[in-house]
Amino acid sequence: MSMTISVRYEPKQDLDFITGVLGLTMSETLRSLIDDGRKMKALQLYRHGKVSLGLGAKVAKLTLSEFIDLLKEHNVKLNIDVEDAKSALAYSRENL
Repeated sequence: MSMTISVRYEPKQDLDFITGVLGLTMSETLRSLIDDGRKMKALQLYRHGKVSLGLGAKVAKLTLSEFIDLLKEHNVKLNIDVEDAKSALAYSRENL
């Protein structure tokens, strides 16, 4: 499903600057910033125990293994509880 969202953002110069640095179109830049923001928010939520491993991966729009790799890249320790372990095991059995 695709939708258009209008956001009022007065300092267009910031977006123009970032777009120029990245060498992307405005749409590509916004998508990149949103994707990166989702990942950073998921890291923050997981680090502070607000989301489980699986939910963090969903927030970041990553697979479980990609999210674990992201956690490692940012030196975030795994906080796996019994439910996370069961979920990971079930996922592995179904998909591997």
